[in-house]
Amino acid sequence: MITRIAAPWVALGLAACAALPEAPLPRLQSVPAAFEMTGRIAVREGTRSEIAQLRWTRTRAGDVWVISSPLGNEVARIESTARGATLTQAGAPEQHAGSFPELTEKLLGVALDPDWLAAGLHGQPVRGAPEGWKFTVEQTQSEGAVKLARRMSASRGEVVVRLVVDGYRPLED
Repeated sequence: MITRIAAPWVALGLAACAALPEAPLPRLQSVPAAFEMTGRIAVREGTRSEIAQLRWTRTRAGDVWVISSPLGNEVARIESTARGATLTQAGAPEQHAGSFPELTEKLLGVALDPDWLAAGLHGQPVRGAPEGWKFTVEQTQSEGAVKLARRMSASRGEVVVRLVVDGYRPLED
């Protein structure tokens, strides 16, 4: 499980998210099929809060999330393909599941589908999310024909997931 951070540290970390300088983004003519995003992810459910660094690589073959502690130590890796998903954590046996959301639920306590987050990240409507989820893009940056989210959140009931984008680059796929 991701290292738990005390509430004051989470507040401080999220405040620091807003203070970081924004990196220039590439000019895009359309939403790329493959990309790499670096940033931070925070999950809050009631009084439980977690924050981690995230490196997300998306290709036509699948998604890879490398989740690291706030200090940069890799904590977990989730990889998905058309055949299923695998969660790897140091010192623990690999876990396999039929889908990426099943493993984010085990790791983060909330099922997250990378298709939803990719849509929101690229300024597109989020489709296929379970009823009750609300997606909000709090800050964007236009790059060519695409509006990229710099900060976005997804919430349902007491669960709030925040994604802060520090870096983004399209990939050849």
